[in-house]
Amino acid sequence: MSYETKMPKISHSLTFRLTLWYAAIFALSLLSMLLVVYLMLSQRMETRVDELLLSDALEFKHLYRKYGMENIQAEFDREAEVAGTDQVFFRLLSREGRQLKASDLRTWNGVSVTPSLLAHLVPDQPAFETARVPGQPHHVRMVYLTMAEDHNVIQVGYLRRDDERLLEEFRHISAAVIVAGLFLAASLGWFMARRALGGLEHVTETAKGIGQGDFARRVTVSNRGDEIDHLAISFNVMLDRIQSLILELKQVTSDIAHDLRSPITRIRGMAETTLLGEKTLQAYQEMAGVVVEESDRLVAIINSLLEIAEADAGVAQLTRSDFDLTGMVQDAVELFRPVAEDRDIAFHLNAPSGSLIFTGDKGRLQRALANLVDNALKYTRPGGRVLVSVENERSRITVSVADTGIGIKAHDLPYIFDRFYRADRSRSTCGNGLGLSLAQAFIKAHRGHIEVESAPDKGSTFRIVLPC
Repeated sequence: MSYETKMPKISHSLTFRLTLWYAAIFALSLLSMLLVVYLMLSQRMETRVDELLLSDALEFKHLYRKYGMENIQAEFDREAEVAGTDQVFFRLLSREGRQLKASDLRTWNGVSVTPSLLAHLVPDQPAFETARVPGQPHHVRMVYLTMAEDHNVIQVGYLRRDDERLLEEFRHISAAVIVAGLFLAASLGWFMARRALGGLEHVTETAKGIGQGDFARRVTVSNRGDEIDHLAISFNVMLDRIQSLILELKQVTSDIAHDLRSPITRIRGMAETTLLGEKTLQAYQEMAGVVVEESDRLVAIINSLLEIAEADAGVAQLTRSDFDLTGMVQDAVELFRPVAEDRDIAFHLNAPSGSLIFTGDKGRLQRALANLVDNALKYTRPGGRVLVSVENERSRITVSVADTGIGIKAHDLPYIFDRFYRADRSRSTCGNGLGLSLAQAFIKAHRGHIEVESAPDKGSTFRIVLPC
């Protein structure tokens, strides 16, 4: 009987109601943020897939117009083999939906063709479709595009397996975060309400501000060392982590949009100009050249971003083996020596004699060193000097690349390893601003780091420091 009389009192107490209120605000705020992030990520993934599909379709359209139907089969097979026959497929269809040519479709049994979509397909206007293939647990994103005057249609399909797995993992993590957040919010709200109503009100106001998008707000710590201060500190740490994740997502989205917009715009502009202008073989060849060049640049940027993200996340699969580090540096110097001679730059190597065995991913270390050497030669004027040296110390190996180039200003030094960052003096040279980021990511994956010393018009020295 006493138990039944206590329950209503607890459920109607101010402490209980304040705890529920705080937990609800926190959960809604967290859920809103996660939902926005999920929608942004999902939309960006679908846009990226559509861009890739349309790029492939336009490439095959050009090849079809140039070489005809008989030569399109070899291109289908080659592209499917490179991307994976279980990941993409290519088909050439008649306007009635009859299959004329196709890549390997053994893993795509039952892939559909929508007759109504083909019937309403507008020339030179792509149509996208999402569907399921029997036996496939994931969705397939497809694009349809008319090929030429014979009204045949190219169908390109891409299995969104990796994207949907990532979104599923995001949903699972979000659910766990929400559950943990609810538990933490309820516990902290209970202690705050019991300790001081004033402190609870302050935290509630902070939570409201975060729910409205002001992620920079924090709970003021009074430094009294009581439970309210502990709550405020824990709450602020949690907010710092959430804000860091959101800022990182915004930065990645901004980076991709910033550097991928230009080549895509150029591809679209060139294609539109060619389609609206005089339809000559030379015009289409020039358009194809621009498309290939910009596509290569897009692929390089995307691959670099993925490799940087994998390395930064600590999930990069390093192919470790024992190799001669001195020999690797010597090979890099010999590779760039013709470039140095063409630019009238003195190019020297200072390395110890004999082999220097190191265990690591030789390919990634080669790319990191190549980026540093390429930058040194690129920003060194004719008549200058570049020195590559190797030092073997007790606990570490240092590979240095020193040049007498234009140098780096002091206010640019803290940002040179940021993705897509390019100092003002380097913007006139080609590049996408990912070389140093990629080099740093690869070196960090080997538990090393890169040091830099530089001054304007006095040159720069980059040191790759690797633990023995």
